[in-house]
Amino acid sequence: MKVAIVFNEPIPGKADSVDVLDQIAMVSDAIRELGYDFRPFPVANSLTSCATLLQELKRYAPTVIFNLFEAMGEDARFHPVLPSLYEIGGFPYTGAPFPALFTTTDKILAKTVLKCAGLPTPRWGQYDGAFEALPCAGPWIVKPSWEDGSVGIDDDCVIYDEAKLRAVLPEMYLRHNRQPILVEEYIDGREINIPMLELEDGGVKVFPISEIVFDDWPADKPRIVNYAAKWAEDTFEYENTNRAFYPEGAPLPYLEELALRCWHVFRLRGYARVDARMDRDGNIHIIEINANPCIADGSGFMRSMAEGGLEAKDVVRMMILAPLRKNP
Repeated sequence: MKVAIVFNEPIPGKADSVDVLDQIAMVSDAIRELGYDFRPFPVANSLTSCATLLQELKRYAPTVIFNLFEAMGEDARFHPVLPSLYEIGGFPYTGAPFPALFTTTDKILAKTVLKCAGLPTPRWGQYDGAFEALPCAGPWIVKPSWEDGSVGIDDDCVIYDEAKLRAVLPEMYLRHNRQPILVEEYIDGREINIPMLELEDGGVKVFPISEIVFDDWPADKPRIVNYAAKWAEDTFEYENTNRAFYPEGAPLPYLEELALRCWHVFRLRGYARVDARMDRDGNIHIIEINANPCIADGSGFMRSMAEGGLEAKDVVRMMILAPLRKNP
Protein backbone atom coordinates (compact mmCIF):
# COMPACT_ATOMS: atom_id res chain seq x y z
CA MET A 1 0.00 0.00 0.00
CA LYS A 2 1.40 3.40 -1.05
CA VAL A 3 -0.29 6.52 0.31
CA ALA A 4 0.26 10.05 -0.99
CA ILE A 5 -0.64 12.65 1.65
CA VAL A 6 -1.64 15.77 -0.28
CA PHE A 7 -2.09 19.07 1.55
CA ASN A 8 -1.98 22.80 0.95
CA GLU A 9 1.11 24.59 2.26
CA PRO A 10 -0.08 26.37 5.42
CA ILE A 11 0.12 30.11 5.92
CA PRO A 12 2.63 30.78 8.73
CA GLY A 13 1.07 32.27 11.85
CA LYS A 14 -2.52 31.59 10.75
CA ALA A 15 -3.86 29.08 13.27
CA ASP A 16 -6.68 27.70 11.12
CA SER A 17 -4.18 27.11 8.29
CA VAL A 18 -1.22 25.59 10.18
CA ASP A 19 -3.69 23.18 11.77
CA VAL A 20 -3.16 21.00 8.68
CA LEU A 21 0.28 20.13 10.08
CA ASP A 22 -1.36 18.49 13.08
CA GLN A 23 -3.61 16.52 10.75
CA ILE A 24 -0.60 15.39 8.71
CA ALA A 25 1.13 14.27 11.91
CA MET A 26 -1.88 12.22 13.00
CA VAL A 27 -2.29 10.56 9.60
CA SER A 28 1.45 9.90 9.19
CA ASP A 29 1.73 8.27 12.61
CA ALA A 30 -1.29 6.07 11.89
CA ILE A 31 0.06 5.02 8.49
CA ARG A 32 3.39 4.06 10.06
CA GLU A 33 1.55 1.87 12.55
CA LEU A 34 -0.33 0.25 9.68
CA GLY A 35 2.97 -0.50 7.93
CA TYR A 36 2.10 1.36 4.72
CA ASP A 37 4.53 3.33 2.60
CA PHE A 38 3.69 7.05 2.36
CA ARG A 39 4.98 10.35 1.09
CA PRO A 40 3.83 13.94 1.72
CA PHE A 41 2.94 16.14 -1.25
CA PRO A 42 2.64 19.83 -0.31
CA VAL A 43 0.82 22.06 -2.80
CA ALA A 44 1.85 25.69 -3.12
CA ASN A 45 -0.49 28.56 -3.97
CA SER A 46 -0.24 28.45 -7.75
CA LEU A 47 -1.74 26.78 -10.80
CA THR A 48 1.73 25.51 -11.72
CA SER A 49 1.95 23.60 -8.44
CA CYS A 50 -1.29 21.78 -9.26
CA ALA A 51 0.02 20.67 -12.65
CA THR A 52 3.32 19.63 -11.08
CA LEU A 53 1.43 17.65 -8.44
CA LEU A 54 -0.23 15.43 -11.05
CA GLN A 55 3.16 14.66 -12.63
CA GLU A 56 4.66 13.82 -9.22
CA LEU A 57 1.72 11.62 -8.32
CA LYS A 58 2.05 9.66 -11.56
CA ARG A 59 5.71 9.03 -10.79
CA TYR A 60 4.96 7.89 -7.22
CA ALA A 61 1.91 5.84 -8.36
CA PRO A 62 0.08 5.77 -5.02
CA THR A 63 -2.53 3.18 -4.19
CA VAL A 64 -4.58 6.02 -2.71
CA ILE A 65 -4.31 9.73 -1.99
CA PHE A 66 -5.01 10.89 1.54
CA ASN A 67 -6.61 14.24 0.76
CA LEU A 68 -5.91 17.00 3.31
CA PHE A 69 -6.12 19.87 0.81
CA GLU A 70 -8.38 22.65 2.13
CA ALA A 71 -7.71 25.87 0.22
CA MET A 72 -5.51 27.60 -2.31
CA GLY A 73 -3.72 30.15 -0.17
CA GLU A 74 -6.50 31.87 1.75
CA ASP A 75 -9.18 31.16 -0.84
CA ALA A 76 -11.45 28.35 0.41
CA ARG A 77 -13.41 28.31 -2.86
CA PHE A 78 -10.72 26.03 -4.26
CA HIS A 79 -11.25 23.32 -1.64
CA PRO A 80 -12.79 20.99 -4.30
CA VAL A 81 -10.25 21.73 -7.04
CA LEU A 82 -7.66 19.06 -6.29
CA PRO A 83 -10.23 16.26 -5.90
CA SER A 84 -11.43 17.10 -9.41
CA LEU A 85 -7.84 16.69 -10.62
CA TYR A 86 -7.47 13.39 -8.75
CA GLU A 87 -10.51 12.12 -10.63
CA ILE A 88 -9.12 13.31 -13.97
CA GLY A 89 -5.88 11.50 -13.15
CA GLY A 90 -7.71 8.35 -12.04
CA PHE A 91 -6.40 8.41 -8.45
CA PRO A 92 -8.58 7.09 -5.61
CA TYR A 93 -8.64 9.59 -2.71
CA THR A 94 -9.96 9.75 0.81
CA GLY A 95 -12.88 11.77 2.09
CA ALA A 96 -15.75 13.32 0.22
CA PRO A 97 -15.81 13.09 -3.59
CA PHE A 98 -15.58 16.20 -5.74
CA PRO A 99 -19.36 16.79 -6.15
CA ALA A 100 -19.93 16.59 -2.39
CA LEU A 101 -17.05 18.96 -1.65
CA PHE A 102 -18.29 21.39 -4.28
CA THR A 103 -21.79 21.39 -2.80
CA THR A 104 -20.79 21.67 0.86
CA THR A 105 -17.99 24.22 0.48
CA ASP A 106 -20.58 26.86 -0.45
CA LYS A 107 -22.78 27.36 2.62
CA ILE A 108 -25.58 28.91 0.56
CA LEU A 109 -25.62 26.06 -1.95
CA ALA A 110 -25.55 23.53 0.89
CA LYS A 111 -28.54 25.16 2.57
CA THR A 112 -30.42 25.14 -0.73
CA VAL A 113 -29.85 21.39 -0.99
CA LEU A 114 -30.95 20.91 2.63
CA LYS A 115 -34.18 22.78 1.97
CA CYS A 116 -34.91 20.89 -1.25
CA ALA A 117 -34.38 17.62 0.61
CA GLY A 118 -36.83 18.64 3.32
CA LEU A 119 -34.16 18.71 6.02
CA PRO A 120 -34.55 21.26 8.83
CA THR A 121 -32.28 24.28 8.53
CA PRO A 122 -32.65 27.91 9.66
CA ARG A 123 -34.20 30.35 7.22
CA TRP A 124 -31.66 32.35 5.24
CA GLY A 125 -30.89 34.82 2.51
CA GLN A 126 -27.69 36.07 0.91
CA TYR A 127 -25.95 39.38 0.37
CA ASP A 128 -23.84 39.69 -2.76
CA GLY A 129 -23.57 43.44 -3.08
CA ALA A 130 -27.31 44.09 -3.04
CA PHE A 131 -29.87 43.24 -0.40
CA GLU A 132 -33.48 44.33 -0.25
CA ALA A 133 -35.99 42.06 1.47
CA LEU A 134 -34.94 40.44 4.73
CA PRO A 135 -35.10 36.62 4.63
CA CYS A 136 -36.64 36.39 8.09
CA ALA A 137 -37.11 38.29 11.31
CA GLY A 138 -34.07 38.82 13.51
CA PRO A 139 -31.84 38.06 15.21
CA TRP A 140 -29.51 37.02 12.41
CA ILE A 141 -26.05 35.53 12.11
CA VAL A 142 -23.92 36.50 9.11
CA LYS A 143 -21.15 34.31 7.70
CA PRO A 144 -18.87 34.40 4.64
CA SER A 145 -20.24 31.62 2.48
CA TRP A 146 -17.02 29.87 1.41
CA GLU A 147 -15.01 29.85 4.64
CA ASP A 148 -14.72 27.04 7.15
CA GLY A 149 -13.21 26.71 10.63
CA SER A 150 -15.29 29.73 11.78
CA VAL A 151 -13.09 32.05 9.72
CA GLY A 152 -14.67 35.52 9.69
CA ILE A 153 -17.04 34.75 12.58
CA ASP A 154 -17.00 36.70 15.84
CA ASP A 155 -19.61 37.91 18.31
CA ASP A 156 -20.43 40.89 16.08
CA CYS A 157 -21.75 38.46 13.47
CA VAL A 158 -24.86 37.94 15.62
CA ILE A 159 -27.06 40.96 14.91
CA TYR A 160 -30.32 42.01 16.52
CA ASP A 161 -30.98 45.31 14.74
CA GLU A 162 -31.91 45.68 11.06
CA ALA A 163 -30.07 48.98 10.67
CA LYS A 164 -26.87 47.39 11.98
CA LEU A 165 -27.37 44.40 9.68
CA ARG A 166 -27.60 46.64 6.63
CA ALA A 167 -24.50 48.53 7.77
CA VAL A 168 -22.42 45.42 8.47
CA LEU A 169 -23.10 43.50 5.25
CA PRO A 170 -21.31 45.76 2.71
CA GLU A 171 -18.20 45.94 4.89
CA MET A 172 -18.14 42.18 5.45
CA TYR A 173 -18.70 41.54 1.75
CA LEU A 174 -15.66 43.64 0.80
CA ARG A 175 -13.49 42.29 3.64
CA HIS A 176 -14.03 38.76 2.37
CA ASN A 177 -13.18 39.59 -1.25
CA ARG A 178 -16.77 39.90 -2.44
CA GLN A 179 -17.79 36.37 -1.60
CA PRO A 180 -21.54 36.06 -0.90
CA ILE A 181 -22.53 36.54 2.73
CA LEU A 182 -24.98 34.08 4.27
CA VAL A 183 -27.65 35.90 6.30
CA GLU A 184 -29.16 33.23 8.51
CA GLU A 185 -31.76 33.09 11.24
CA TYR A 186 -29.80 32.91 14.52
CA ILE A 187 -30.80 29.89 16.59
CA ASP A 188 -30.18 30.74 20.23
CA GLY A 189 -29.66 27.27 21.65
CA ARG A 190 -27.35 24.29 21.98
CA GLU A 191 -24.54 23.41 19.54
CA ILE A 192 -24.35 19.71 18.61
CA ASN A 193 -21.83 17.79 16.47
CA ILE A 194 -22.72 14.48 14.78
CA PRO A 195 -19.70 12.59 13.36
CA MET A 196 -19.92 9.74 10.86
CA LEU A 197 -17.43 7.18 9.58
CA GLU A 198 -17.71 4.70 6.72
CA LEU A 199 -16.93 1.22 8.02
CA GLU A 200 -15.04 -1.64 6.39
CA ASP A 201 -18.26 -3.24 5.13
CA GLY A 202 -19.29 -0.01 3.36
CA GLY A 203 -21.92 0.91 5.92
CA VAL A 204 -21.98 4.26 7.68
CA LYS A 205 -21.96 4.61 11.46
CA VAL A 206 -22.76 7.64 13.59
CA PHE A 207 -20.20 7.84 16.38
CA PRO A 208 -20.85 9.40 19.81
CA ILE A 209 -22.69 12.69 19.40
CA SER A 210 -21.33 15.62 21.39
CA GLU A 211 -22.38 19.08 22.50
CA ILE A 212 -20.24 22.19 22.74
CA VAL A 213 -20.86 23.43 26.27
CA PHE A 214 -20.55 27.17 26.83
CA ASP A 215 -19.21 27.21 30.39
CA ASP A 216 -19.77 30.31 32.57
CA TRP A 217 -21.00 32.19 29.53
CA PRO A 218 -22.17 35.79 30.08
CA ALA A 219 -25.92 36.15 29.53
CA ASP A 220 -25.46 38.80 26.82
CA LYS A 221 -22.72 36.95 24.90
CA PRO A 222 -23.83 34.94 21.81
CA ARG A 223 -23.44 31.20 22.31
CA ILE A 224 -21.51 30.50 19.12
CA VAL A 225 -18.27 28.70 18.33
CA ASN A 226 -16.50 31.69 16.84
CA TYR A 227 -12.95 31.94 15.50
CA ALA A 228 -11.46 32.59 18.94
CA ALA A 229 -13.20 29.52 20.39
CA LYS A 230 -11.58 27.30 17.78
CA TRP A 231 -8.15 28.82 17.32
CA ALA A 232 -7.14 31.54 19.80
CA GLU A 233 -5.63 29.83 22.82
CA ASP A 234 -5.68 31.70 26.14
CA THR A 235 -8.93 33.45 25.21
CA PHE A 236 -12.16 33.18 27.21
CA GLU A 237 -13.92 31.52 24.27
CA TYR A 238 -11.20 28.90 23.77
CA GLU A 239 -10.98 28.04 27.46
CA ASN A 240 -14.75 27.98 28.07
CA THR A 241 -16.06 25.94 25.14
CA ASN A 242 -15.83 22.30 26.16
CA ARG A 243 -17.15 19.08 24.66
CA ALA A 244 -19.64 16.75 26.35
CA PHE A 245 -20.65 13.42 24.80
CA TYR A 246 -24.20 12.01 24.82
CA PRO A 247 -25.82 15.42 25.51
CA GLU A 248 -28.60 15.09 28.04
CA GLY A 249 -32.07 15.93 26.77
CA ALA A 250 -31.03 15.93 23.11
CA PRO A 251 -33.00 13.65 20.73
CA LEU A 252 -30.02 11.42 19.87
CA PRO A 253 -31.86 8.92 17.60
CA TYR A 254 -33.38 11.79 15.60
CA LEU A 255 -29.99 13.53 15.33
CA GLU A 256 -28.50 10.28 14.06
CA GLU A 257 -31.30 9.93 11.51
CA LEU A 258 -30.79 13.49 10.23
CA ALA A 259 -27.03 13.01 9.90
CA LEU A 260 -27.46 9.81 7.90
CA ARG A 261 -29.97 11.52 5.64
CA CYS A 262 -27.39 14.27 5.02
CA TRP A 263 -24.81 11.59 4.23
CA HIS A 264 -27.00 10.17 1.47
CA VAL A 265 -28.39 13.48 0.17
CA PHE A 266 -24.92 15.00 -0.24
CA ARG A 267 -23.37 11.67 -1.32
CA LEU A 268 -20.62 11.87 1.28
CA ARG A 269 -17.87 9.29 1.63
CA GLY A 270 -15.31 8.15 4.17
CA TYR A 271 -16.03 10.52 7.02
CA ALA A 272 -18.04 13.65 7.76
CA ARG A 273 -19.62 15.72 10.51
CA VAL A 274 -23.00 17.42 10.65
CA ASP A 275 -23.35 20.47 12.90
CA ALA A 276 -26.75 21.31 14.32
CA ARG A 277 -28.41 23.62 16.83
CA MET A 278 -31.25 22.71 19.18
CA ASP A 279 -33.48 25.67 20.01
CA ARG A 280 -35.15 26.31 23.34
CA ASP A 281 -38.24 24.37 22.23
CA GLY A 282 -36.17 21.29 21.37
CA ASN A 283 -36.36 21.74 17.59
CA ILE A 284 -33.28 20.68 15.61
CA HIS A 285 -31.78 22.91 12.89
CA ILE A 286 -28.95 21.69 10.64
CA ILE A 287 -26.32 24.42 10.43
CA GLU A 288 -23.55 22.96 8.33
CA ILE A 289 -22.25 19.86 6.54
CA ASN A 290 -18.52 19.30 7.11
CA ALA A 291 -17.53 16.93 4.33
CA ASN A 292 -13.87 16.62 5.41
CA PRO A 293 -13.76 17.79 9.05
CA CYS A 294 -10.53 18.35 10.97
CA ILE A 295 -8.95 15.04 12.01
CA ALA A 296 -6.01 16.31 14.03
CA ASP A 297 -5.21 14.43 17.21
CA GLY A 298 -7.47 15.90 19.91
CA SER A 299 -10.01 17.29 17.41
CA GLY A 300 -13.68 16.82 18.13
CA PHE A 301 -13.95 14.24 15.37
CA MET A 302 -11.06 12.10 16.62
CA ARG A 303 -12.24 12.38 20.22
CA SER A 304 -15.57 10.97 19.11
CA MET A 305 -13.85 8.09 17.35
CA ALA A 306 -11.93 7.30 20.56
CA GLU A 307 -15.15 7.57 22.57
CA GLY A 308 -16.61 5.00 20.18
CA GLY A 309 -13.73 2.60 20.79
CA LEU A 310 -11.48 3.20 17.77
CA GLU A 311 -7.77 3.95 17.72
CA ALA A 312 -6.40 6.48 15.24
CA LYS A 313 -4.85 3.76 13.06
CA ASP A 314 -8.26 2.04 12.76
CA VAL A 315 -9.91 5.30 11.71
CA VAL A 316 -7.23 6.06 9.12
CA ARG A 317 -7.42 2.51 7.74
CA MET A 318 -11.17 2.83 7.22
CA MET A 319 -10.72 6.25 5.59
CA ILE A 320 -8.21 4.71 3.17
CA LEU A 321 -10.39 1.68 2.38
CA ALA A 322 -13.48 3.73 1.49
CA PRO A 323 -12.27 5.10 -1.89
CA LEU A 324 -10.62 1.80 -2.78
CA ARG A 325 -13.97 0.10 -2.35
CA LYS A 326 -15.52 2.57 -4.79
CA ASN A 327 -12.56 2.40 -7.19
CA PRO A 328 -11.32 -1.23 -7.24
